[in-house]
Amino acid sequence: MNSEFHRHTALAARTNMEAHTVRLTRRILRTLSSLLFGVLLLSVVMVLVIAHRQNIDSIQQDANLMRQAWQQQQQQMLVDARDYANWGEGWKNLHLTVNKVWAWDEENFGPGLYKEYHYDGVFVVDGNGKTRYAVINGELSDASIESLLGAQSNVLLSAARSLHDAVAGNALVESNPAIVVAAPITPGKGQDLPTMPGPASVMVFVNIFTPQKLQTLGTSLNVIEPRIASDLNDALFEPRLVEPVLQGEPLVLRWQPKNPGFGVMWLMMPLLLFTALAVALVTRRVLRHALHNAVISDRRFEMLAISQRELANSEERFRDLAEAASDWIWEVDAQGRLCYLSSRFAAVTGHEVKSWIGRPLDQLLSHPSHSLVSWLMRQGEEVKHVPLRCQFMSANGERRIGQLMAKAIRRNGLRSGFRGTVSDITHEVDAEARIQFLSRHDMLTGLANRMQLQEYLTAYLECVSADDPLFVISFDLDQFKPINDTWGHAVGDDVLNEISTRLKSLLAPNELAARLGGDAFILLLRESTRAGVEYRCRALQRMVHQPIISGSHQISLTASMGIVSAPQDAAQPEALLRLADIALAQARSAGRDQWVWYSTDMANHLQSKRDMVQAIEGALHNHAFTLHYQPRYQLQSGQLAGAEALIRWQIADDQWITPDRFIPLAEENGLIAAISDWVLMRACADARDWGEQRYVSVNISPVEFRNNDLVQRVAHALEVSGLPATRLELEITENVTFENPDRALEIMQGLRALGVRLTVDDFGTGYAALGYLKTFPFNGLKIDRSWMKEFPESQQAQSVVAGIVGLARAFALTITAEGIETEAQLKALKALSCEEGQGYVLGRPMSLAAFNARLQEEETVN
Repeated sequence: MNSEFHRHTALAARTNMEAHTVRLTRRILRTLSSLLFGVLLLSVVMVLVIAHRQNIDSIQQDANLMRQAWQQQQQQMLVDARDYANWGEGWKNLHLTVNKVWAWDEENFGPGLYKEYHYDGVFVVDGNGKTRYAVINGELSDASIESLLGAQSNVLLSAARSLHDAVAGNALVESNPAIVVAAPITPGKGQDLPTMPGPASVMVFVNIFTPQKLQTLGTSLNVIEPRIASDLNDALFEPRLVEPVLQGEPLVLRWQPKNPGFGVMWLMMPLLLFTALAVALVTRRVLRHALHNAVISDRRFEMLAISQRELANSEERFRDLAEAASDWIWEVDAQGRLCYLSSRFAAVTGHEVKSWIGRPLDQLLSHPSHSLVSWLMRQGEEVKHVPLRCQFMSANGERRIGQLMAKAIRRNGLRSGFRGTVSDITHEVDAEARIQFLSRHDMLTGLANRMQLQEYLTAYLECVSADDPLFVISFDLDQFKPINDTWGHAVGDDVLNEISTRLKSLLAPNELAARLGGDAFILLLRESTRAGVEYRCRALQRMVHQPIISGSHQISLTASMGIVSAPQDAAQPEALLRLADIALAQARSAGRDQWVWYSTDMANHLQSKRDMVQAIEGALHNHAFTLHYQPRYQLQSGQLAGAEALIRWQIADDQWITPDRFIPLAEENGLIAAISDWVLMRACADARDWGEQRYVSVNISPVEFRNNDLVQRVAHALEVSGLPATRLELEITENVTFENPDRALEIMQGLRALGVRLTVDDFGTGYAALGYLKTFPFNGLKIDRSWMKEFPESQQAQSVVAGIVGLARAFALTITAEGIETEAQLKALKALSCEEGQGYVLGRPMSLAAFNARLQEEETVN
């Protein structure tokens, strides 16, 4: 009975103990659950606060970006305005007088300001407030500045003149925000420039931020849909940027806030709610299954085993990453001795890992200015996360460049060492150095390029004087292009490299040689006298004259040079280079293989040529050219065979400009094709009614054979005019085949395929050989008028003319003599069986009406 009592007592005690344990467990779990839910509630509040703070920070950041961008645009416009306003050329052409040819036509102050700088309005306002020059939206305009800015312009102009410097302000232009900059025009650094009494003219730049420009600005700043405030109520809301304007209410820009905090809320709130639900479910489950603590303990032990396995897997992944990475990992103790190196170290440096363990880091890595270990120790609590460039030696003795990253190691709150990585950046550093070199040097020759030349000139011209002048030589090779065309660009590159090497050997240490492209070079010489410069030029000539060997080719060259001196001729880099090019062009025109000093007459001559080119363009546009026709007769029968079309340009009643003055300029400036098209079209149309057997002859410039469209242009003229191709003769000079004979032959064959007649013009004055007549598909040749001067009195001239007639007959070519001025010449040519002729004795060049009258006379006689 006592045993039964004790058993029941023990059972009751254990039951009470279990009940107490259950109550205690439930109480603890309830307390923990309350704490957890409190923490979750606090987390929700913190997320809301963080989201709100992120939204405020985002708005402030966008406002700062917009303000900085607006200010930077103002500063850039101020810099541009000062550059143009303090320009001597601008003083002469925009203040003293308004030269629209200089400003607009030559694009010194014209559409480029709209296309390149995106300035919607450019104005020049004189001292009386009158707008003297305006460019609006890239177009020349007669509008005044008040028409764009209204009364705001007066405030800006007054501020610019009172401060004597560029000023910037904001304005509203057609309900769009705009930045307006005004700067008084000054002579800048120009010396001896004339002045004009009264207030200075003011240059004004207007940059209107249309909705499209605001969108572009917003895209570049990552600001969403910037716009101007629609009304006063809209201007009160954030985000916004408030900028003062010249007159009136401030300018307010609005945009759509990013609200990144909402993203945080959408991300975190579901997670917190899910966590709260999970905690509730777990708590409920624990409360219901508190008696299964043993099972939970087993699960915890199982989770611990899983964690240990994951830790082992993590360590294995770290080892694999350390061995596979391109960088090698290092670790040092508190004294800076190496205690770990990844196996990648051996692959990169060639050293064995074990041979470096325990040695100081400074023995492996070095820095030009300090010890790496000392540098690490000086970093305080945390090493700066900035890459440090260092050097190390590979096992084969090669010096390499590395980039070191480091982080402090802490154990029990104390720093016990450092670990980090080293990247081998030798190739990147070499590439960077190469890029730096190429940015200032010519890639082919290694000489200075245009950037380095500009830097040298800018720096030296600041202190140049008459006692210490600088001589600029524009230098190029004569007839360099045929080398590329004949033997290929590889040979041309060899020539340029050899010339560059020779140039460098002739320069003093403080002198410079630059290549601007092709065979164009610039030499900067430091000589005290002109005689010294000419001595150097003779040395340059001798250097160029020395033959150049490229493969199996031996090449002999000459060079032309144009010389200009600073500060005598100019003191600005652009002006010096331009004047040197003018002198170089004069040297080429004078026969090449020589040097020419710049003089002011050259610039005047160049301006005259430019004026003539403009006049030619105007004549084409205004149809000022006319055609005269010189009759050509069949000498044996006396019948009129046709006529040669000769272009004429009359600029006054008794004043003509001869073709030998304007045709070469048209060839140089790309106008010859337009002139030739007009002559072809006019001549074919005029000759259409001359009769079925008579033809018209048109001269073709050799320049036109450089393009491949000559056949199509001739075909178009024939099609439009309705003239049969057999009645059109094209006169071509002998030298047309010298530059590119293959292309010339292809074009001639295309013309012959149309049915057009081809005649060699001025035969006997060039260097054509018999193979020339045999290779190219000519129908006839013309004896040059130079052989007619002494014909038939001179035995030599008579022999030459007879030889040419016989040569033409041998090649089955129609022979034409030009320049027949006497009856004796006409009689002698008939005796030689010359087929056709033209000259003053047969008929002078005449107008179309006069030629048509002669045609009627011929038909009446026949």
